[in-house]
Amino acid sequence: MQNRLSRFVNIWLISLAIIVLCMIIVGGLTRLTESGLSMVDWKLIMGIVPPLSQADWIKLFEDYKQYPEYQIKNINMTLDGFKYIFWWEYGHRVLGRLIGIVFIFPFIFFSLKKCFSKSENIFLVILLLLGGIQGLIGWWMVKSGLDINPYVSHIRLAVHLIFAQIILSIISFLLLRRIISEKYQVTNDMHKITFISFNLIIFFTVIYGAFMAGLDAGQSFNTWPKMGETYIPENLFFWEERFLGILDNSVFIHFFHRILAYCSIGLILFMYLFQMKYVQNKTQKLHLLIISLLVLVQMVIGIFVVLTKVDVSLGSLHQVIGTMIFIMSSSYTLNIFNR
Repeated sequence: MQNRLSRFVNIWLISLAIIVLCMIIVGGLTRLTESGLSMVDWKLIMGIVPPLSQADWIKLFEDYKQYPEYQIKNINMTLDGFKYIFWWEYGHRVLGRLIGIVFIFPFIFFSLKKCFSKSENIFLVILLLLGGIQGLIGWWMVKSGLDINPYVSHIRLAVHLIFAQIILSIISFLLLRRIISEKYQVTNDMHKITFISFNLIIFFTVIYGAFMAGLDAGQSFNTWPKMGETYIPENLFFWEERFLGILDNSVFIHFFHRILAYCSIGLILFMYLFQMKYVQNKTQKLHLLIISLLVLVQMVIGIFVVLTKVDVSLGSLHQVIGTMIFIMSSSYTLNIFNR
């Protein structure tokens, strides 16, 4: 009975991971299609009911017209145009509620059946807290664009994305720990240092990737390897701004995002060339190989995103691969420290 329940726990974790990944994808497309401000209120229960009549659509559209995004950016938008952006944001919010339902009820059932170890319970409670906080962060993010400036804060967008990826990483770690019998090995101290450094680089790459999306910084330079006519563009810093503008200057953000990508390539090649040969665990070797391949693929996709002036489908794919790198590297690191 316990073994059977254990299989159901694994299926539950896989289902959660898939839904969270779908939510990240839809969230990215919501940003890329500039649909995130189409729902101007947050109704936790009734918000799941979509418009059911033409009168409902007109009412929602009239509400949207009261806010700066319509008045400044979309003054010529039709009702059909509003429906297009509405469905993206609506789908994103419904997925968020679905994740809550899929998490809470099985979690209670499996907890009552004592299916989790003490450490698993701790991680799952953390997931529950993070999920609740993530919902609040989502609304906090949306509210930033319902003010005078009709643009979502890129910093709040980055926080929202990072929380989603941390949630997915914890789910992936729990799943890996349940299905892998042999623990990951640490070949030497350099192995730990390499992956701590790699995770930090990926963490900041994701943050600056969100900054890129939030500020449309990918549109600033559509050339590679140069940025315009030079490798190091002018106006990297705003000398009069806070932190020299490194959180707000689209030129610096684009440049730094590229530098972080190059650093991740360098570190993963170092790891693959000098540390892979010492790893004996076949699952661990496969994990490392997947991370390496994803980083290389991500680099190529990132170049084409720039060259195509941020094509929506390529931009979405770039975010998905970035998410996979984040969860694969963080779950790998958690596994080598959980020996």
